[in-house]
Amino acid sequence: MREFFRSTACRLVLVLCASAPFAPLPAMAFTPTGNDVADAFMAVLETDDGMVDSYGSVSEGGETVVIKDLLLKRKDDDKKSATIATTTLRDGMVQSNGRLKLGTLSMSDLSVTAEDGGLAIGSFTATNLVLPTPEELNGSDGKSVIGPSYETLEVLDAAISDGSGNKFGIGRLFTAIDEMDGDLPTAFRFAIDDLKIKAANLDDEAQKSLTDLGYETLTISAEGQGRWDPEKETLEVKNLKLSGADAGTFALNLSLGGVTREVITKLGAAEGDPESAMGLVQGVSVQNVSVRLDNSSLVERVLDMQAREAGMDRTTLVQQLTAGLPMMVSILQNPAFQEKVVTAATTFLNDPVSLEVTVAPANPVPFAQIMGQAMMAPQTLPEVLGVDVVANSAN
Repeated sequence: MREFFRSTACRLVLVLCASAPFAPLPAMAFTPTGNDVADAFMAVLETDDGMVDSYGSVSEGGETVVIKDLLLKRKDDDKKSATIATTTLRDGMVQSNGRLKLGTLSMSDLSVTAEDGGLAIGSFTATNLVLPTPEELNGSDGKSVIGPSYETLEVLDAAISDGSGNKFGIGRLFTAIDEMDGDLPTAFRFAIDDLKIKAANLDDEAQKSLTDLGYETLTISAEGQGRWDPEKETLEVKNLKLSGADAGTFALNLSLGGVTREVITKLGAAEGDPESAMGLVQGVSVQNVSVRLDNSSLVERVLDMQAREAGMDRTTLVQQLTAGLPMMVSILQNPAFQEKVVTAATTFLNDPVSLEVTVAPANPVPFAQIMGQAMMAPQTLPEVLGVDVVANSAN
């Protein structure tokens, strides 16, 4: 299950089907059904460590194929398995390159079980889905790994548990790829609704962290959209928001330059290799960034918790924090910027409405220059990047 939580959205469909600890292989261990679409779909689920153990039935009517009671198992561990009550494949076609194209993939009552966690999903739907061949998914053909492409993907009523006994529920997960450049997505949207974290469903440490902030249940949502223009070599992330009821909203907007096809392709191949990834982004430049927190009681809750632990009230704690701010930020060695930070932080701590940090350089600044500046003359970075810090500004 740990591999599931680390998987990217574009591979989610296969993670859900194949229980993530498995890596695709072209061999078919299941008994062929005689239906090309069903067989191609289950071939994608076959792995070196796992297999399609059984299926109840396969039926077809018109352009629809229905697979009942799919069971996937790990070959060396019967305690790791995945079941899908109903899998519906609509408008399916095996293309000349071996990839399976589906107008719609629907799955209901999906369950993954393992000693280190579990996953249950009410329903899963993907539209205009193209599943690469097993060889492409595994990179066993000597080329870069290619993930599934789709237009929309939606998961409803998901329940997740980890090996520590923590349980979480998600009402809805949605993601869409609106445009493609060959095998690479260029425009996307996503949303997570009604992610519920209940104190009663957490281990002792996590439960204490939540209840100390005064929450018995914390409901979280997230959304965002982005666009990569391979011709202009720009990447924009807009309105990436993480919101918590009775907590606050964290929002990020950014624009980067120098994001070439080569960078995107090689970054995909460098997944899990941060050193290589860092080298690839040296030529990427920062055009603008904004990070904003709109508070809805989270800051007060944190201050109250810290005040209790220190044996004082919130007002006294805030006075101590604001009094110590000039000393804390003196490490920046930039008096003008230090004053900005102290003024904004003092205003926010006394009246926590919003806090916003913006980066707006006069000209795009490459990551390589930022890293060099940070090592040689960090005090100049606020001017080089055009950094501003403002409290309680209108949104």
